[in-house]
Amino acid sequence: MKILINDYKFNVMKRITFLIASVLLLMACNNEIDTDLNLPEIPDSQITLKLPDAQVFTYSTATVSECTIDEIWVLEFNGNTLDTAVLINGANIAYNGQATQMLPQLPFEVENGHKIILIANSGRTTFPAGIDTTTINTFFPLSASSPNVRDYYLEGEHLPMYGKIDSWPGTTAYSCEMIRAVAKIQVRLGETFTDLTGSNVWPNGVYYNFWNHAVEGQIQPSATVTGIPSSSVHLIPEHLRLLQFDANTSDPKMVYVYEYNSSMRDNLGNSVSPTVFDVERPYLLFTDGTVYWRLDFYDAYATSPTYKQFVDVKRSSHYIFTINRVSSPGYNLDFEAINNPGSNIEYTVEVKDGSSHITSNGQYAIVSSVDSAYVAAGASGVTIATVRYQLPAEMTGLGAGTVNTMNTDATPSGSMTVTSPSPTATLTATDAPIIVTTTSTFTEGTITFQLGNITHKIGVKKQP
Repeated sequence: MKILINDYKFNVMKRITFLIASVLLLMACNNEIDTDLNLPEIPDSQITLKLPDAQVFTYSTATVSECTIDEIWVLEFNGNTLDTAVLINGANIAYNGQATQMLPQLPFEVENGHKIILIANSGRTTFPAGIDTTTINTFFPLSASSPNVRDYYLEGEHLPMYGKIDSWPGTTAYSCEMIRAVAKIQVRLGETFTDLTGSNVWPNGVYYNFWNHAVEGQIQPSATVTGIPSSSVHLIPEHLRLLQFDANTSDPKMVYVYEYNSSMRDNLGNSVSPTVFDVERPYLLFTDGTVYWRLDFYDAYATSPTYKQFVDVKRSSHYIFTINRVSSPGYNLDFEAINNPGSNIEYTVEVKDGSSHITSNGQYAIVSSVDSAYVAAGASGVTIATVRYQLPAEMTGLGAGTVNTMNTDATPSGSMTVTSPSPTATLTATDAPIIVTTTSTFTEGTITFQLGNITHKIGVKKQP
């Protein structure tokens, strides 16, 4: 099972054929390929993968395709030096396509204290010599020029992911969280969407184009800016990328793109202020073929400073554009819409990154500490998260906001109640606890906060 290339050891596991019970192992040595139908001796080294935001059914719930792994590289490093690399096919992964899945027992012993790096769906099925922990992005680039790697991903495609175990603990099993290397963009119409244009084209007659998105990225998060590749590596070409999707309530369309620090840079890498409109930022352009509306990655939330700002497009985060109202036709020319902030259209931008959950309409926001939580069945008065209301600094004179909370979609019905905050609570800038009580039959539910045209939801599931 060992192949020597420039003094690096490699283990290669190829695809299990579904029609036979045996495993075919392809081994290369001195440019010769031998076939061996006998399984190698397998020691007790096993890794369980955990994928983010797949446990609870909220708008950000991961689909099966977002959790599916076609192939995954397991790289073992001794310090900065590559010791072993093995490619595992997705057919060998137990529970593949779910939030938690298990790799087969590795055909090599991981040395205590060694670093393990996991790279999934990279599109690379051969491995080069000379890699170390600092050159992974060179050998696993995410760009339009890379073989089998897309510069964007569509619904149903399997996404590139990255995971790391800094020091193997010396046990027979280890759990590793995988991080998706792309951001998820979703557009939907609000539950009470209103079209006042008289055109009757929303939702089925309108589509959106996604412009100025990144076409290059990195499989490994950048060390210089957390989660955002540096602009020198992540430049976006001057030409405009175009993606088209239907926008409707029953089937919100999704697209996945590489991250970019778009709050501080335009698509050419030029520095811009996070509070200043810039035509070169990523944006969505809606049209019915005759008029146009622009939607930006623009939010009213920020912990410091507390003003309205444009936001970064970050990996493993979910951005939901919810269109609530179209009051009049958009611009007659796409050039006019592109060069001006969105007008005559009311929308919110919801951002979910695992550590916080924000829903904003560009004027005010609801911020909760999580977008999903677990609670035991039969729990009484348990705090599962916090929630607050936020205004940008220039709007503090408007005061706090009164929010309507409701318990919806609890299964079975009535099995979860929200005891705090009350349905007519006045949320302030101070975090308030979200307290719930469940019955013994509780399985899952959703808590909804309604404030003006903002709908903010937290998914809750029975603790396993």
